[in-house]
Amino acid sequence: MRKILTRTRIEALIIIVGVLGYAWSGLSLPPFYNVPGVPGPTVFPLMLAIVMGAGAIWLLIFPGEDKEAPKSPPGESRWRRLLNRWHFYLMWGLLIAYVFLLPYLGFVVCSVALLSALIFLLGERRWYLGISIALVFTMAIYLVFSKGLQIRLPLGIFEGIMR
Repeated sequence: MRKILTRTRIEALIIIVGVLGYAWSGLSLPPFYNVPGVPGPTVFPLMLAIVMGAGAIWLLIFPGEDKEAPKSPPGESRWRRLLNRWHFYLMWGLLIAYVFLLPYLGFVVCSVALLSALIFLLGERRWYLGISIALVFTMAIYLVFSKGLQIRLPLGIFEGIMR
């Protein structure tokens, strides 16, 4: 049983549950958001759910070898060791917080914070580089969706400034 239910497969099952919730919420958008001749707001969530679901199914079928976690370098801090041990669950916690805070803080603030935190959790030590990458990607995504595709993203605290 231990060989069948590996950590990778448990994580894949958690991802599948998250993907199903994400796809369901994407499909439950009210029809008045649809504009004739323009891909509706359900297209992107469904495409993302399909890709993430396919990746999770791949991990369920081919989980790879269950290797021991690499030993921490000698000078690594206690917090970094803790983050390395729980990074998968911290990432999901960040995504859930993102979903709940998005309407209040807005897309730009939440996305920069989320991407910066994810970059840090994935091992980047230079905070200025993580924040810079997060800012560039967030602004590019904002411009593509709001100006190019005419999809309104929640502005939150920037509602008065960016309108």
